[in-house]
Amino acid sequence: MWSWLVCRAFWPSRALWWDAARHFWTGRIRLEHLLWAATINIAVLYVFGMIPLTGVESSFTITDYWRWWVVHLWVEQSFEFYAAAMSAYLLMGLGLISRNLAERAVYFEIILVFLGGVLGTGHHLYWAGAPNLWIPFGTMFSFIEVLPLVLLILESIEQRRLIKAHQEFKYGLAYNYVIGAAFWNFVGAGVFGGGTLNAPLVNYYEHGTFLTLNHAHTALFGAFGLLGIGLIYFCLRYVAGDRYAFKEGPGYTAFWLYNSGLILWITLNFFPIGWAQLNAVFEHGLAYARSPAFYATMSIWQWLRIFGDVVFAIGALLMAFDFFMKLRPIFPEHLRRLLPGALATDPEPGAGRLGAGATRMIVPGSPES
Repeated sequence: MWSWLVCRAFWPSRALWWDAARHFWTGRIRLEHLLWAATINIAVLYVFGMIPLTGVESSFTITDYWRWWVVHLWVEQSFEFYAAAMSAYLLMGLGLISRNLAERAVYFEIILVFLGGVLGTGHHLYWAGAPNLWIPFGTMFSFIEVLPLVLLILESIEQRRLIKAHQEFKYGLAYNYVIGAAFWNFVGAGVFGGGTLNAPLVNYYEHGTFLTLNHAHTALFGAFGLLGIGLIYFCLRYVAGDRYAFKEGPGYTAFWLYNSGLILWITLNFFPIGWAQLNAVFEHGLAYARSPAFYATMSIWQWLRIFGDVVFAIGALLMAFDFFMKLRPIFPEHLRRLLPGALATDPEPGAGRLGAGATRMIVPGSPES
């Protein structure tokens, strides 16, 4: 359903859809094609983890092997592909990068993901019964997946500076979340994952410790969660247009609360327990390092996680309230009267919708493409 909705948004009529399909099959592949393909990739690959296509295996080891393979390929191939395509599309829509640069970067990401990313999942396969050669072989390819998005962000930062020097940039809040997502994609997935933990000797002892939790939390929410929130704020800013004041304060506050929560988790929970756990694995083995006896020595650090939880939860509640208030234009009139703050007078239809610093998103097959 989600993939169909994305397709419907890009090509709302049958004529546009057939025209886009003709462009795709004749090699004139645009960014919209790649973004839609990324949504299909996420949906289809997940099916293989949900449906036993060759029958229910009697061996848990074999079942778990394929579960590991599908889940990690889903994250390191499908999610990375989607994150790069969506980030490129959003930055292009904001007028911060050209379509040519966006498409080249996503093509580069596809090469890295579908060649390096598939092999990059190999550092997980050892723990599901594959030969030990997969640890160093998978490690070599895992880190490079985040590079195209970093290159896009560096270009967008420079373009945003040029725009702000001449006019107001009205999509700063959405842009801020995209920058945050790119940062945590590089740090959480790249540094905490491929750059630190996937080194063969470290990964042999580290796997399954709190350092893995550190990588998972910062990479999943930091990279993909912040990107999703940024997309929502982009849509809310577009809906608001010039019809009422778009207050960015709550969104920025929620952004820094989220990031503060992640940092508190790292400094007060994941790192203190994780590094001690890594040492325990090295000296006493994994069974002890994951036993109640070991965790009993880490009680204070377990409880200190609550500080990050509280800060993160406040950010989530503030963001939810901010979303609710910014959705006022689409509420029925009788509900809008009950909400604080009056809407400004609506401009003429179509006026002021994108605002400065953003460009129209032209899809293949339209008269403007």
